[in-house]
Amino acid sequence: MMTLARTMQKFWLVLAALAGGLQAQSPSGAEFFESRIRPVLAANCVRCHSGGKPAGGLNLSTVEGIGRGGDSGPLFSRAQPETSKLLDVISYHGRLKMPPTGKLKDSEIALLTEWVKAGAPLPEGVAAVAPAGGARKKEFSKGQREWWSFRPVKDPRVPAVKNAQWVKNPIDAFILAKLEEKGLTPAPPADKLTLLRRVSYDLTGLPPTPQEIREFLSDESPQAFEKVVERLLASPRYGERWGRHWLDVARYADSTGADEDHRYPHAWRYRDYVIEAFNQDLPYDRFIVEQIAGDLLPAPDGGVNRRGIIATGFISLGPRLIAEQDKVKMLYDFIDEQIDVTSRGFLGLTIACARCHDHKFDPILTADYYALAGIFASTKSFKKIEGTVSQMYFAPLVSRAEYEQWERHMDRVALKKAEIQILKEKESNRWAAPHQARIADYMIAAWRACRLGASEAQLAAEMQLDAGMLRKWVEYLQPADEVRPHLNKWFAATQENYEQVAREYAAEFGQSAQAWAERLEKWNKKVAEAAAKGEGPPERPRIREGENRFYVDVRLRAGGPLFIPPKREAEFFTAEGVAELARREKELKALEEAAPPEPDMACAVTEGEPVTQKVFIRGDYANPGEVVPKRLPLILAGESQKPIERGSGRLELARWIASADNPLTARVMVNRIWQWHFGEGLMMTPSNWGLLGDKPWHPELLDWLARRFVENGWSIKAMHRLILLSNTYQMSSQITKEKAEADPDNRLLSRFSRRRLDVEEIRDAMLAMDGTLDYTMGGTLQKGTGTDGENSEQRKSIDPAVTKRRTVYLPLRRSNLPTLLNLFDFGDATTTSEGRSRTNVAPQALFMMNSAFVDERAGQIAANLAKAYSDPRERLRAAYLLVYNRPPREEEATAALEYVGKAEQKLKDGWRSLCRILLASNEFIYVD
Repeated sequence: MMTLARTMQKFWLVLAALAGGLQAQSPSGAEFFESRIRPVLAANCVRCHSGGKPAGGLNLSTVEGIGRGGDSGPLFSRAQPETSKLLDVISYHGRLKMPPTGKLKDSEIALLTEWVKAGAPLPEGVAAVAPAGGARKKEFSKGQREWWSFRPVKDPRVPAVKNAQWVKNPIDAFILAKLEEKGLTPAPPADKLTLLRRVSYDLTGLPPTPQEIREFLSDESPQAFEKVVERLLASPRYGERWGRHWLDVARYADSTGADEDHRYPHAWRYRDYVIEAFNQDLPYDRFIVEQIAGDLLPAPDGGVNRRGIIATGFISLGPRLIAEQDKVKMLYDFIDEQIDVTSRGFLGLTIACARCHDHKFDPILTADYYALAGIFASTKSFKKIEGTVSQMYFAPLVSRAEYEQWERHMDRVALKKAEIQILKEKESNRWAAPHQARIADYMIAAWRACRLGASEAQLAAEMQLDAGMLRKWVEYLQPADEVRPHLNKWFAATQENYEQVAREYAAEFGQSAQAWAERLEKWNKKVAEAAAKGEGPPERPRIREGENRFYVDVRLRAGGPLFIPPKREAEFFTAEGVAELARREKELKALEEAAPPEPDMACAVTEGEPVTQKVFIRGDYANPGEVVPKRLPLILAGESQKPIERGSGRLELARWIASADNPLTARVMVNRIWQWHFGEGLMMTPSNWGLLGDKPWHPELLDWLARRFVENGWSIKAMHRLILLSNTYQMSSQITKEKAEADPDNRLLSRFSRRRLDVEEIRDAMLAMDGTLDYTMGGTLQKGTGTDGENSEQRKSIDPAVTKRRTVYLPLRRSNLPTLLNLFDFGDATTTSEGRSRTNVAPQALFMMNSAFVDERAGQIAANLAKAYSDPRERLRAAYLLVYNRPPREEEATAALEYVGKAEQKLKDGWRSLCRILLASNEFIYVD
């Protein structure tokens, strides 16, 4: 029987998962409006609702107008968003239906609904929706050109300070100078155990071991901490921790998310590339170039540049609506996502906001956006975009000759499978033909059984119908909650005309069946032709949109009246068909056994057909404007740059971003590094360095660090050493009343800020403590390709409690992230992240108290300690060192041992209970 605690645990975990999902998906203010809502309003509404006399008094061309509403009142109710007038009129449910020319697309309604339910966030103080055809900006203002982040990186002089003895390196001088301006002093240094715990989690995401604690405490040399830093930077665990930081920026996941959530079967190679890049201290400029254009770089050995190809997973692994039927929209939505992750990730610019209009805040033109769109449109990210579900492009990591040999063999295998499928379809049609010929009779009998109460058995006997098939027709033709408009005519039939209606349905079915048979025969001929030419198989024909829905429903769906034939072919095949099937299956088996080994593949991109890109007016591809050559943003790269005329232009884009002359790139990355060490960056909006972003609280230190970053060969590990060996990093987190008042948010770094462990650190640390953490590196835990079906419950990520691998190696299904990750602010893996949220909610505490995973860890730790220590005080000291990374104070030891004694009497496992208390405590979850 499930205990009340376990029941409440499940309830709160589900609630937290839902809350986490809503938080992760919520539209983020002006940025969401600019990129998602503005295009819908501009394309469908502004023509009538703008100008001096807008229709209905509603002006949608200004923020004020949107907020005010029209003659009939406000557009939204923020108290009850679901009752908002905007949602009512676009749903076409009420008397007023907008737009009057036709209902919006479902996707557009979904976006507006999401926006309204999030409070309808709007940008402040600017026009909301520009009317179509507005003049493009041709000149930038002085303020735009001189915006601080667009200026060249300076090399500030290290400031002089009063307390020069506190300064270990220039970072300290910059920090101390600001503190002294405010009359503040830095916090005292952290004690050795606090510092060791801090840097161990910081660099590796794992706690120090008792042995590492003993070694550090016994080392009294001035270089003791420096040795620890070097040891941790050399550990393979470092790349797993810091690679995860970058994977957040790269919005890494193992599936497409969106509509059908298809697996990315080779995504793990990109994840492993990132981890390896950090461990090897790959220069950041090279890291940039490889992720944008690594496939265009030569291999060091002259062969296939595996690492470079894999690295382009950065622009390949975004969310994709591959079942979108508007294929041009699908392609340009994906290109938009590629522009967004590239610009925000490397440059800290929201260039994607210029898709439908010139950026309303930053000097980014719509022409700049489409110049970049031309680069990505000339890049191959899809193998095939035709068909119901588009096919993703996967890049071979072997020579072209080796791959083509394998691909030709796989084509032969696919052709043989197609031949077998065609044979089964034909035999199935033959088996169903007698039933199909009597559809009218089955429907008439079903009417009499349902409406007149006649006996099904008697009807079957009298009309010579199959009793089992009649039962299916009766069930199928019963009214149901499901909306089935194709049966409206049947449900409207009367006693006088139901037989005629049945015959009409039968005639329509016959026409559709004939059309399908003809299409099947065409497919058969195409397969034969492809086999003769040595080509791959043609796509299997599908039921077309608008085709007879009754035919689709009763013939192709499990549960329809013309049910799927028996599973064993021998039960419905002819003797000749059985023999033919056996022959073809034998040939298939031989082909599969003779297949060459499958080559390694990567989720990557390659060069595509060159595209002459035009501006899409209002972001609408059906409304093209002027041609824009491939080039870089004018405000940064200048107006005299030459257009890119050869290839996609990705290599030129990558090298420009990775240039030391680019004013943004080094600044953006050193700010991220600082943020990942201290919890907040020197600039508080790390992925938005435009007008809506923050300004750095210490611009001189930011530029000084950016200069050192480039001078030190773009080495991230060199930047770690510089930061970690400063007194700024080694301060304690002690706070005084004076500092709380003068520096409440710790912007001046008058102390070190406490932080909660990330979810990966919490889980991995517990596994490390109980000795069960699997340190195997790389590879994948995900199996198969494609999707798991329409039911999202089937699209599960691997439960973090099942495997003992580090959390970074768990596959991430975008449509169903593990509850544990959602609970502790992991994010949604759909957009580039500038940092994890930091919530403190009851379900997190309930998980630590009631989780079976935590209980198992506590039990294993208690068992390990019992084996190693017989003396209770020694065992307690070891438990504290393991979890808190410090020995217990005397009063703690006394209270803990007293608790264990009482718990042993009640629970029979006092040590397990104590270990669980330690794991659930703030001292474990937070790092000073």
